[in-house]
Amino acid sequence: MPHLVIFLDLDDTILQTVSKCPPDQTLTPAAFNRAGEVLSFMTPAQQRLVAFWSEQATVIPVTGRTDSALERVAIPFHSWRITHHGAVIRQPNALLPIWWHAQVRPLLNAARQSLEKCATWLNANAMAGGYRVSMHSLDDCLTYVSVKADEDSTALTRLQAQLVETGLPPELTLHCNGNNLALMVKGAQKYDAVRRVIAELKRDEPLVTIGVGDSLTDLPFMQLCDFALVPKSSQIQIETWSRYAQ
Repeated sequence: MPHLVIFLDLDDTILQTVSKCPPDQTLTPAAFNRAGEVLSFMTPAQQRLVAFWSEQATVIPVTGRTDSALERVAIPFHSWRITHHGAVIRQPNALLPIWWHAQVRPLLNAARQSLEKCATWLNANAMAGGYRVSMHSLDDCLTYVSVKADEDSTALTRLQAQLVETGLPPELTLHCNGNNLALMVKGAQKYDAVRRVIAELKRDEPLVTIGVGDSLTDLPFMQLCDFALVPKSSQIQIETWSRYAQ
C-alpha cells in the first residue's frame, strides 16, 4: 500500500483568527502567541479533518511560520516540518538535513543583502504606509521579511503594487494574501521544500500526496502533489474559481 502524505499549509487553511471563522460554531483554540493568548481557532470540520489525517496519513506542515511559531500550534506533527515559507526544512528528528546546508543556505546567504536593503526601505516607510515589518532568521541566516497590517488589506495591496512597479531584486519574490505580505528568496520557497521532501520520502516507499493550501502562492507546491485540496472562501477559490460560480 502506498503511504499517504499530506503537505498542509496552516494559517487560513486549517486554522484562522476568530474574525475569519464562521459564526455560531463551537471553536477550539489552535494557535497561541508567546504570552499564551489564543490567536487562532479551528472549526469542528477542521478538527475532524486533522484527526482523520493524523490517523491515516503523515501530515507535514508547510507554513510561513517560524519554528517557534509552529511550536505554538496545537496540532502535533511527527514527521518533516517546513517553515519560514519554505526556507527551513527539518527532519523528523528536528535537525536540518545535510543537503540543506549545501542547497538552501547558499541561496539565503546570497540574498541577504537584498533582503536587508528591502527591509530598511520598508521600515522607513512603515508608519506612513500603515504596516509593520519583521525580519526572520535561522541562526545567522536571514530567511524572509514579513509585513503585516493591523487593519484591512488596503495598505498591503498598495505596498505590493509599489514593490512590483519599482521592481524587486532578481533573487527575491513577493507573496501577498490579505493582511500578510512576505519577501522571500527564490529557490527557498514552499515549492522547493516540498519537492525536496517528496524526493526524500519516495526513496523509502511509494507515496500518494495531497497538497492543501489557501493562498495563490501555495499553488506551486500543491501542484507537485497527486491531489490538491482548497478551503472554501480562500484566496485560491475567490481569485480562480469565481468565474465558474453559479
